[in-house]
Amino acid sequence: MSRKSSAIESGKQTIFLTLQANDLEDNSKYTILTIDDEAYIRQSIKSFLEDYGFIVFEAENGEKGIEIFNAQSPDLVILDLRMPKMDGLQVLERLRRRDPDIPLVVASGTGNISSVVDALRLGASDYILKPIEDMTVLYHSIQKCLRESQLKKENKAYQEQLEALVKERTRALEQSEQSYQVVFECSGTPAIILESDDTISMVNSKFTELAGMERREIEGKLKWHEFVSAEYIDLIQNHIEVRKHNNSEQDTSMQYEVKFYNKEGGMKYVYASLGSIPGTDRKVVSLLDVTEKKLAEKRWRSLEKQLRKSQKMEAIGTLAGGIAHDLNNILSPVLGYADMIMSSSDPSSSLYQRSEKIQKAALRAADLVSQVLSFSRGGVEEKRLIRLHPVAKEAVKLLRGSIPSTISIIDRIDRNCKSVYADPTQIHQVIMNLCTNAYHAMEETGGELIVGLTQKVLSRTDILEYPNLPQGDGVYLLLEVSDTGCGMAEDMIERIFDPYFTTKEEGRGTGLGLATAYSIVQSCDGDIRVTSKPGKGACFTVLLPAALGDNQVEKQEADHDRHMGGKGEHLLVVDDDPTISLMCKEGFELLGYKVDAFFSSREALDFFSENHGRIDLVVTDQTMPEKTGIELARLMLEINKDLPIILCSGYAGSVNKALAKKVGIQRFVMKPVTVESLSKEIQALLPSNQLSG
Repeated sequence: MSRKSSAIESGKQTIFLTLQANDLEDNSKYTILTIDDEAYIRQSIKSFLEDYGFIVFEAENGEKGIEIFNAQSPDLVILDLRMPKMDGLQVLERLRRRDPDIPLVVASGTGNISSVVDALRLGASDYILKPIEDMTVLYHSIQKCLRESQLKKENKAYQEQLEALVKERTRALEQSEQSYQVVFECSGTPAIILESDDTISMVNSKFTELAGMERREIEGKLKWHEFVSAEYIDLIQNHIEVRKHNNSEQDTSMQYEVKFYNKEGGMKYVYASLGSIPGTDRKVVSLLDVTEKKLAEKRWRSLEKQLRKSQKMEAIGTLAGGIAHDLNNILSPVLGYADMIMSSSDPSSSLYQRSEKIQKAALRAADLVSQVLSFSRGGVEEKRLIRLHPVAKEAVKLLRGSIPSTISIIDRIDRNCKSVYADPTQIHQVIMNLCTNAYHAMEETGGELIVGLTQKVLSRTDILEYPNLPQGDGVYLLLEVSDTGCGMAEDMIERIFDPYFTTKEEGRGTGLGLATAYSIVQSCDGDIRVTSKPGKGACFTVLLPAALGDNQVEKQEADHDRHMGGKGEHLLVVDDDPTISLMCKEGFELLGYKVDAFFSSREALDFFSENHGRIDLVVTDQTMPEKTGIELARLMLEINKDLPIILCSGYAGSVNKALAKKVGIQRFVMKPVTVESLSKEIQALLPSNQLSG
């Protein structure tokens, strides 16, 4: 038996036991239409539902589904989104126009946020992800949607019936009071009768359940506004006053969505339908509890908001990455030539000292570019299994010596948390950026800067509040940075992670710190949240998924300090920027290499074809006219399959690393580059050093 079949049989057994235990109503009065282009799925759903009494029609595409819908008028439709001819969203929209009240359950494997949002916006009652491993999920969804549909129909029918009954029997109201009370009591929704002074004169049992009170505690003693949130009282009262001056015979019912509070203070969202009793100054109000619907809408609005934010950050990130690429190409020769001048100068000379200042300024610029690349996810990452508490401890230690004594740092870092898979340098940058932001918020007044690290298990229910966590439920590390500073207003929180947005005075920040932190955390499959109120400080919470295999020994870091000069090895340097090519040629020759440099990838390939036996290693840029670095490497490796190649780029986003590795490129280096840093990579790849290592 297949896995799907087992799951279906298991679902059937579970539902059968549930039906026996709860003695649910007969399903044979309901007809269901299932629309799916996969015959196996249609047949599975049909067989499953027919076993429990439902009458099921099936359609293999949207057009056939609409035809059957018009002919059979089913009570509920189960709809796939991805179908030929007419997709599920188009079908959903047409069915909703045909019958606005029909329950529509989307069961689809498309599973992305935008599909869910579109389906619910068009009127889907529920959304189930395929494959349906547990068929009880489908059954419960159908039951819920049918109950809600029936409740709405009953409420509407009841309201119409009640108003008609009141009109018809106004003249004989006193004589028919007993029969009216029976109708009132047997209605399917909470209902009340209001006197002219807003006192509740009559309630039904459904209302007493909703209010959590006895009839004797309500009737003749309480007014309607004692159950309603204060923000709605004036609005409804104004409507009631206006209605008093209208002709009650022509008056129509009014509907309001209000917050209802019971005796214990518990809040529910309800639809309140208000109508006048003809011939009297009394009013009848029926209520429909829509709390679950409101909470679902709130969750979907949150998903829409997150989707819009992600799209905006992606667009700005692309622009920022392109700018960073050009800046890295400019900085490479600045750093390279400064490094060569310092290597050939006396440290006490003015030439050395001036070159050192040039180098420091260029490194600061490179650091800013690195932040831009981190934000745009265009930087090179060195992710590995790490413990967060040493990184956090190091950041706190660094902060203690750089912030004023009026700000006290409180360490709440748990040292027993699991590991995460991340780049330690980037995580350090996130902590420093958050702490710097907190420090600036307290610079004038002083206060407390709290850095905390804890571990938490997020359940499937918890994860609904974190739609940006792709790994779902499980163990997460919570890194919190909070302050007692000036806090932020709601409109500022909405923009706080936008690049180049800052509230600081000119010269105090680039506006990239929090945007960079946001991008880094997302690249680790994490999420970052902020809570704040003006004058109450702020708290930033970073959630990172704990790594599996926590007992593994972390990989030993490579020795980056090893550096050896060349021994006459022949290098081929290719970069369409002449300044970078000539800088590399001059620097490598000073270190003892023999170098040929080219500005054209085509000319470099021609030279290599004739002299490949003499070339020991190739250093090439990625983004070049005629041929990219990867294309050039592929053609050279067809001539010499053992050729070591180093690929350089000012923007990692422009490099398909999987393709580069498949082609045979052994190293990828981010610009800006110096001769010394490239020489370390060269020495690691040269065959003689690999043998000696």
